Amino acid sequence: MVDFMDDKQLLGELKRGNNAAFEFLFKSYYPRLRGYAIRFIEDEETVRDIIQECFLRFWERREMLSAFSLTSLLFSMVRNGCLNYLKYLAKVDGEERLYYADFMQDAEHKLLYKELQEQIALVLNQLPDRSREIFLLSRFRGLKNREIAEKLQISTTAVEKHIARALQYFSRHFSERYPVDLYIVILAW
Repeated sequence: MVDFMDDKQLLGELKRGNNAAFEFLFKSYYPRLRGYAIRFIEDEETVRDIIQECFLRFWERREMLSAFSLTSLLFSMVRNGCLNYLKYLAKVDGEERLYYADFMQDAEHKLLYKELQEQIALVLNQLPDRSREIFLLSRFRGLKNREIAEKLQISTTAVEKHIARALQYFSRHFSERYPVDLYIVILAW
């Protein structure tokens, strides 16, 4: 196996379609990616499939790669693959609330859940006070817009505008920092 000493050289060879470079990339990163993914998903076969799918997508899109950290890209791809798998499981089980059940019961999912919690709290703290209050009543307490309007003695239109404003904050935050699939999961929540 050929040894590629720096990411720039490796990236260049990958973009040219060098199979030896791809084999080097796979063998170098697979053990770490496997260890990372197994913290979220216990099933070895599923983890192997997710990682292989990530490498396949990487190879198919190699010509579009630009100067960036291969490590960051690969770990992000695997994390997103794990999120997609968890999202799929949540839908199969009939649970569509931001992996709520999975995160609360399985120790392997706590790291991912903690990261999402921190990001959600960060956005909540940026919201105007009234928008935050209304958003929390809607999303965390499960109140309907009409119930919130009655409780706060405002119109349902005002409630809808505050929720829309909060969702814009979430949308901006997650679209700037995270890949599209995670961003969609957060907004679906």
